[in-house]
Amino acid sequence: MQCKNKWSIFFLLSWSFLVVSISLWFADPDVFWHLKVGEWIVSNNAIPRYDIYSWSVYGEPWTAHQWLWEVILYTVHEYFGLLGMWALAFVMGVTSGAFIRAGLKASGVSENVATLAGGLGILLLIGWFKPWPQVGMYALFSAYLYLSLRNKWGPIEAIYTALLGLVWANIHSTAVMLPLLLFAEICYKLLFKRNDLADMRWRLAAVASAGIATLLNPHGLGLWAYAFGQGLSTSIYREIIQSWMPYHFGFNSLSFIFFIGMIILFIAVRQGKEKDLEFLRAAGFWAFALMSRIYSPLAILSTAALAGKIKFELSSRFIKILAFIYLLAGLINLPLNGVPSDLEQVAKENNYPVAAVEYIKNEGLEKIYNDHGWGGYLLWKEIPVYIDGRNDVYADIIEEFININQLEQPVGKTIKETGAKTVLTRINGRLDVSLRESEWWEEVYREDIAVIYVKATLHNKF
Repeated sequence: MQCKNKWSIFFLLSWSFLVVSISLWFADPDVFWHLKVGEWIVSNNAIPRYDIYSWSVYGEPWTAHQWLWEVILYTVHEYFGLLGMWALAFVMGVTSGAFIRAGLKASGVSENVATLAGGLGILLLIGWFKPWPQVGMYALFSAYLYLSLRNKWGPIEAIYTALLGLVWANIHSTAVMLPLLLFAEICYKLLFKRNDLADMRWRLAAVASAGIATLLNPHGLGLWAYAFGQGLSTSIYREIIQSWMPYHFGFNSLSFIFFIGMIILFIAVRQGKEKDLEFLRAAGFWAFALMSRIYSPLAILSTAALAGKIKFELSSRFIKILAFIYLLAGLINLPLNGVPSDLEQVAKENNYPVAAVEYIKNEGLEKIYNDHGWGGYLLWKEIPVYIDGRNDVYADIIEEFININQLEQPVGKTIKETGAKTVLTRINGRLDVSLRESEWWEEVYREDIAVIYVKATLHNKF
C-alpha cells in the first residue's frame, strides 16, 4: 500500500510539473500588479483600502481581497525570483490533485482511479495554473471537494471548514462560495437523501463556521458585498476581459477540455449518476462556465471529482506509465522553450510594451491612457495607469472605456476629455486606427508592438 501511495504522489507531481512547465512563458497581466500590491503591503504593513496606482480614479475605494496571496507572491519572488513564483503554482497544482484524490479514496474509490481523477483535475487546468491568486483558490476549492467527497461531518469537520473559510477569505473573494456550497449540500440531502440526515446538525455547524470565518478578513462583511457586486457586473467584464468572456469554442484547448468534461458527464448519466451530488455540482459549474469562462476551473475540478465516481478499472502499471510520460514531456518542454531568467524576459516574449514603457519613462510622459491588458505591467513599472485588472475600482469609467468606439463623438476627443496626455496602445489596434488621423493627438513613437500618441500641440491649450 505504501508503494502505491508513492506512485500516486509521483503521478500527481509529474502531471503538475508538465502543466506548470508549459505555463512558464505565459505572463498574465494581473500577476504584475499583484506583485506590486504585495510589495506595498509588505513595505507599509497595511492593507490598501483606496486606489493608489491610477491617475484616473486615484483615491477611490478599493477592496484588496487578494492581499494574502499578494504578500506570499511578492515574498517568494523577492527570495526565489521567477522560478519561485512558478514553484508556488506547482505546489498549488499538486495540492489540488492530492485533495481530490484523498477525498475520493475516503469515499471508497480505488487508489488508481482516485489518483487518475486527481491528475485529470491538474491536467485540464493547463491554461489556468499561473502564479495568480486564483491558483491558490483552486487548491482551497479542492479542499472543499475533499470534505464533500469524504462526506463525514462532525466537530472536527466544522473546525476544518472554519480554517478553510478563514484562509480562503484572505486569498480570494470567492470564499463566499464555501458556506453557500455547504448549504446547497444540505438542500441536496433534504431533496434526494432524506434517509441520510443523521449528521445534519454538524453540517449546519459547518455552514455557520465557514460563514463566520469568511468575515475574518480586513473588509469584513464588505467581502460579501464585493463578491456579489462583482458577480452581477460580469456582463460588462465579458466584453473586454478574456477570462470573463463566454466559453470559447474552436481549434483550441478550451474545446478539448469542454469535450472531455461532457464525455465524463455523459458517462455519469449512462451509469445513473445524474442525481448524485458530484454530477449536479459539475453540471452546474459547466452551465456557469458557458456564460463566463471564469468559472471553468471550478467546473474542471468538480468534473475531476465526478470522474472518480465513474465505475471503471485501472491498473497500477497504467498509472506508472502515464507518470513517466508526463514527466518526460515536461522535461522535454523546458529545453525546447527555455527557462526565462526573470519576469521582464517573460514580458518581452509575451508582447508587452517593454521598449515603449522605457520611452515613456525616459521622456517623462504622464497621464497614460492605456490598453486594459497592459495596465498591470505599467503598474509594475511604477507608471500611473488609466485602467488595469482591478476592475471594481474603475466602475465609473470602465463602460465608456469598453464602448469608446461606439460613442457619438470622435474617439480622440473622448480620450482628451478624460484628462489623458498620452495614449499607449497596440499597433494597428482599435485606438491606433482611430487616432492616426485625429486632430487631438499626434504620434511620437511606433514599433512592432506598441504606438504612443501625445496631445497635439495645437490643442494643448484646450
